Amino acid sequence: MQRVYAALAFATLAMFMCPLSAEAGDWLDWQWYGITGPCDDKCAVMVFGGKFVETPMEDIFLRGDLSPLNWDYGDSGFVGLSASRTVASFWRERFAIETELGVGKRFGSMHESEVWAALFLRYSDFPWNDYIYTTIAASTGLNYASGISQEEKARAGNDRGDRLLHYLAPEITFALPENKSRELVIRFHHRSGGYGLVSDADGGVQYLTIGLRLRF
Repeated sequence: MQRVYAALAFATLAMFMCPLSAEAGDWLDWQWYGITGPCDDKCAVMVFGGKFVETPMEDIFLRGDLSPLNWDYGDSGFVGLSASRTVASFWRERFAIETELGVGKRFGSMHESEVWAALFLRYSDFPWNDYIYTTIAASTGLNYASGISQEEKARAGNDRGDRLLHYLAPEITFALPENKSRELVIRFHHRSGGYGLVSDADGGVQYLTIGLRLRF
């Protein structure tokens, strides 16, 4: 599992750092937009917040416990703000690659701040998009916390945790087809060691969040 995790992260990073030439990418219809210049609907900001989830991420996504009604929740909350930009797309814009920078603050039983930088891979070609425009995405990146809470130490598996962890944030978005620039976002905000890829800490804190993203 560690090798698979590392390979996926490396492949995503390689695609970002080394975009394909036009000849090599014709069959994928690769489009490289870059990270500078006018936004032209490629930029976005999001505000979001949510509740701490105690149920392990593996139980949710690998063992099929997908209903939030079945999850266990803690006494901490989270609010965050992020800025992102679409830097590339491929397969006739079915897929997009986005960069994101974010900051957040925990409250309640935890009080640490977080900052993160991530790459997201997004898919948007769903058959019902003429009725409700839907996308799904997941990230790989780094998340740094201002401190290590007792909750993270308990979930780390090494009794100490780590301030710098991997950032994995699967999300689903919904928007009106006639106004796709305003998205309702449901994101699973998760930090952990990434199966040893970033840290030997096992688990970290995670939040089920809901937010609003504006694209411009």
